[in-house]
Amino acid sequence: MKLDSYTRVRLTDAQTLIYTAQAEQRGVPLSTYLRERLERADRADEELSSIRASLMELGDAVDELRRERPVEGHASHAPSKPADDALAIETLLLLRGLAGPQKQQMVKAEVERQGLIPWNGSEVRNAPRR
Repeated sequence: MKLDSYTRVRLTDAQTLIYTAQAEQRGVPLSTYLRERLERADRADEELSSIRASLMELGDAVDELRRERPVEGHASHAPSKPADDALAIETLLLLRGLAGPQKQQMVKAEVERQGLIPWNGSEVRNAPRR
């Protein structure tokens, strides 16, 4: 990819020292390092926008389900099988491992906005030991 446009950026002396050191650690020129940082930030912004849109859609779906079948506490659903619980917990832990703290905060806030109590791991049932 040929880069045709040239842009000057003003930085403080401290920023210049920090970014230059980080660029040197990666073995790239300062301009390349800054361009890559901007590209990563753009991708992160796009991903966050996508997550926000998904959360809004999920919130709408939860609102729809709530209108169809109101939830009266945690005991209103049918009892689940231990295998279902294990699968749900495993899935939850895998997803939490993939998501960073910022994404987890966004999801937790949406769960709370829905009037639900976020899972925190302290409500673990006694599972059969092998």
